Amino acid sequence: MKIFSPLILSMLLLSACEKEDLAPKLRRETAEKIMGKWMVQRTINEVYDPRPGVGGKTETPGTADDYLDFKTKELVEIKSSQSSIKVESYTVWNPTQVMIGTVTWWIEKLTATELVLIWDRDGAAQYSRYVTRIYFTKT
Repeated sequence: MKIFSPLILSMLLLSACEKEDLAPKLRRETAEKIMGKWMVQRTINEVYDPRPGVGGKTETPGTADDYLDFKTKELVEIKSSQSSIKVESYTVWNPTQVMIGTVTWWIEKLTATELVLIWDRDGAAQYSRYVTRIYFTKT
């Protein structure tokens, strides 16, 4: 039985070593990937409504003045051709969600050069659903 004691002891010691929890690791990796300046390529707004003639889709191209710049300390600089620069806080909740200001966006796609954010709102009181999808490229 003494032969197995060092083996059992080493297995216990190895199992006692903590591995990084997966959720914080994925959140950190997503936060690292999202850092930097993202230029708006286009914005698609869709209204889903069962009533005839109420729903629809509009697409707006981005301009050189439309961007999000994710910085350290969970701050993002937001610039639009229709407004001045403003700074909001942001929080990466998980690999598929980021909150910018008070709005939670779904991350549909995040690569080194592409980001697609979706804001899906329920307008049940109006029998509608509103979806905004913004396509970005990294500069």
